[in-house]
Amino acid sequence: MTTSSRWWLHVQAVFWRFLMRIGMFLHDISSPPCPPRRSFIRSIPTGDSRIDLYFYCPPEYYRLRKNGQPTRRFPVLVNFHGGGFTLGCATDDGRWAHYVLEEACAVMVSVGYRRAPEHPFPAAVDDGVQALLYLAAHAAELGLDVSRIALSGFSAGGNLAVTVPLRLRSLLTRTASETSVISRAESSAQLIETSASELNIVAIFCWYPILDFEESRDHRRAMSTMPNKTLPSFFTTLFDQSYLPHFEDRRSPYASPVKATDEVLRESLPHDIFIYVCEWDMLLNEGQQFMRRLETIGKHVRAMMIEKVPHAWDKSPNPFRDQDSVNVLYRDACADMKTIFEHSFRPVPEDEV
Repeated sequence: MTTSSRWWLHVQAVFWRFLMRIGMFLHDISSPPCPPRRSFIRSIPTGDSRIDLYFYCPPEYYRLRKNGQPTRRFPVLVNFHGGGFTLGCATDDGRWAHYVLEEACAVMVSVGYRRAPEHPFPAAVDDGVQALLYLAAHAAELGLDVSRIALSGFSAGGNLAVTVPLRLRSLLTRTASETSVISRAESSAQLIETSASELNIVAIFCWYPILDFEESRDHRRAMSTMPNKTLPSFFTTLFDQSYLPHFEDRRSPYASPVKATDEVLRESLPHDIFIYVCEWDMLLNEGQQFMRRLETIGKHVRAMMIEKVPHAWDKSPNPFRDQDSVNVLYRDACADMKTIFEHSFRPVPEDEV
């Protein structure tokens, strides 16, 4: 792709980012519950940019802190926002954060990963790995129990919730067969060695994820039950060309997790995986196929198809949307998350608190 084409993608991305901010503002104020304000932000430098981590903490988090140190550690949900790897920001899932804090009593960390076209693949997935390593390295300081981490994501973020564990495994194993090395791997070697062993991903919550970039959008749109309800081609073209300008990258398991081997999926992903797909979404079929495949390799998959809704229906700025139905799904998912966190709990030694 030429430089001029990348420039035009950037212009489009900036335009749609502006409109999406307006849409998300309307989404947040149009009906209760009001999304919580972020508690604080931590930034990870990446050379020419940075990764911002937005922390949302339950009230108990502050009540249990003494002299700047927590008296116990909280489970963590690491969240990745949607927007085709091109739009969106870390505050977009504030309503989801509300239920994570209320129902699961966990700290939610929303990752402000670098976006395309300025930062194409594998920047976003690398940033997700770096976010996990940062949380592990600063767990005691932040009062986090990184032996109880869940991942969640919406759309492109749902892709990251699956590909980040795959990418993390590739860095940790460093097998001879790996041909793609994570950027900043050497400079992060000490961080990885000292903290990654503490990481334990116990669940994944994927909302309408994209899982296969190799299959054409036109084919998926044609195979949809309601083609006219799917994302328009000007959006999908912008997303795909921005994030994956090189077609050979679209076959990478770190972009298209359906391309990963059964062994890699079995070893990289947690036992409990939740996948939510939309009936009118072009991503419906690949989501359902991936669910069945995960079940065949022994994962405990709980899946739900939300009937008669399009992709990203829960982010609609329409003030007359059925927010109650979204709230029910969010609340139920967080109740499951809480149960998994409780079953995964192991006391932290007093000298580590």
